[in-house]
Amino acid sequence: MILLTGCGSFGVSGNVDPIKFDTMSCTDLNGEIGETAIAISDAAVRRGKISRVNVPFWVPGGTKAVTALKNRRTTQIEHLQAKQDALGTARKLRCN
Repeated sequence: MILLTGCGSFGVSGNVDPIKFDTMSCTDLNGEIGETAIAISDAAVRRGKISRVNVPFWVPGGTKAVTALKNRRTTQIEHLQAKQDALGTARKLRCN
């Protein structure tokens, strides 16, 4: 379970920087929006799989580990949604 907790942080990065989206072309913005949507779906599926894990009552910290993993996936999804919103705003301002 400890190994799973460590892997739960992969894919979660820092703040969204909308300034870097100013240099992207409309095609690049569209591609990045699509990739972000796929990443959101993947993270949501993984969070759902974590929710269905039945941890035996005798495993010390098992429930806490599952909760921590779910919270990390939720944070990852929120970050990706913020990125997608910033990409959508940049596309709306620059692309027709």
